[in-house]
Amino acid sequence: MKNAPLTTKTRGVIAALAVIPLLALAACSSSGGSNTANPAPTDGVLTVGLLGDIGQPPDPDIYYANNGLAIVLNTYEGLVQYQNNVDTVKIAPRLATKWTVNKANTVYTFTLRSGVTFHDGTKFTSEAVKASFDRRNTVKGGAAYMTAGIKSVATPDDLTAVVTLKKANSAFLDYLASPFGPKMESPTGLEKNAGSDNAQTYLQTHDLGTGPYELTSAKTGTKYELTQYDGYWGTKSPFTKVDLPVYSDASALQLAFDSGDVSAIVAALPSSSLTKYDGNDKFNSDFLPTLQSALLTVNPSKEFFANKEARTAFMQSINQKQLVKEVLGARSSVATTLYAKGMIADGSDKQNISYDPTVFAAYAKTLPAGTAMTVGYASDNTNAQAMANIVTANLQNDGIKATAQGYPTSQVFGWASDPTKGPDAFIDGNNGPDGGSPYMWGHVFWDKTGGINYFLCDSPSTDADLNEAVATGDTSLYAKAAQTYSATGCYMNLSYNKDWVVSQKWLTGVAEAHNIGANELDFSKLGIAK
Repeated sequence: MKNAPLTTKTRGVIAALAVIPLLALAACSSSGGSNTANPAPTDGVLTVGLLGDIGQPPDPDIYYANNGLAIVLNTYEGLVQYQNNVDTVKIAPRLATKWTVNKANTVYTFTLRSGVTFHDGTKFTSEAVKASFDRRNTVKGGAAYMTAGIKSVATPDDLTAVVTLKKANSAFLDYLASPFGPKMESPTGLEKNAGSDNAQTYLQTHDLGTGPYELTSAKTGTKYELTQYDGYWGTKSPFTKVDLPVYSDASALQLAFDSGDVSAIVAALPSSSLTKYDGNDKFNSDFLPTLQSALLTVNPSKEFFANKEARTAFMQSINQKQLVKEVLGARSSVATTLYAKGMIADGSDKQNISYDPTVFAAYAKTLPAGTAMTVGYASDNTNAQAMANIVTANLQNDGIKATAQGYPTSQVFGWASDPTKGPDAFIDGNNGPDGGSPYMWGHVFWDKTGGINYFLCDSPSTDADLNEAVATGDTSLYAKAAQTYSATGCYMNLSYNKDWVVSQKWLTGVAEAHNIGANELDFSKLGIAK
């Protein structure tokens, strides 16, 4: 059994950087009306538009998508988090004020924050740490792997929790800091509302967290409502209520934003909207660091890419600079490493794929006339679609009968069960790991059991190096694993993507409310300009 294995993912929403038809964008390409900024609310209500429903109940032990993290991360808190407003991975305190780790990476001791209460009034103590970890292991939903490696949780006193792991794991703090990591839940509330499903029914419409806001209304497909928790231990914003209305159509969401009915849109607009909002004096436009990328993978189960020569030649034909400049624009930069930007501090995971289209052009001439290939993309991602169109056009110039084809997200995640049902290649417009450890990237994308290795292109030595590295945190092993996998010709990191947040001119604190691990904002840190 592998160290803290990651399981197959169902995070279908994570791939959606952009979900709006290009024709619809053309219809609303002008902000129209006055250039005067919309006024700030006077009723204490912040309105953040959601593009599509959150898809799953906002239960922190079930939820494993992106669109609803705004609810989870503002109603619940973990022991640690990633530090806000920095562009590198740094573990910061949350409900734990400090911690120690033994040399073997098997015992993690946390000193807990005093004076914290859950929304039901229960005092936060070390017993809640044990109860919260136990519930995640029992429910086995969402990112259950993050607590599956726990052997025991000792509670020597109310403000000390000692977590002992079954095996060494240097990534455990990253598990806890992950936006999908275990959150603290009221043990009293869990017991009171347990029902027959460990409180899963209750947590569809309520919360049992310690966060700055409480979930006070959940109308699936329509709107979610958060109300400020009076007993919150941390800072409070002037927003006593946060409305999260659901928009099924992106053009309607943009119109609501333009008119001032929506205060902010987080990570939901396509790059084709950049010209409308970026540099517009009427709005704020923030490009914030993430761990996410656009990725290109190929399918070795298909005849076209059955041999390494074809795969490496194809990768050399990909013009990263063209794709980033023409499609992604200011929200992205060309990726030069195999992991996320800065994940390996010394850059030893450098992506050594040189752009040389003549290699593939020469290879194409050796193929039978009429050789066909399909480049896939998620059908709800217009950025990926645009990149796929560019790639197929270049392939056609080399005499390949190439086509770009969209696939629903549910079908994309199903390819790992049978890669032969997938396309020859796939462009993922935006994807990333659950957290900042290289293991959480490498295992997910490169190990055939990771869940987002759609075509099961596997290198056993890569897997072995990752599993050895996670025990100690050995950077050189992580770099070796990356280079070994890159040599298969199955994978390219196309771009480093940023979280693009557009907001009304009066909204302050956007960067301070954001961290590299999540495409969402901490609403308690937002304010109104004076």
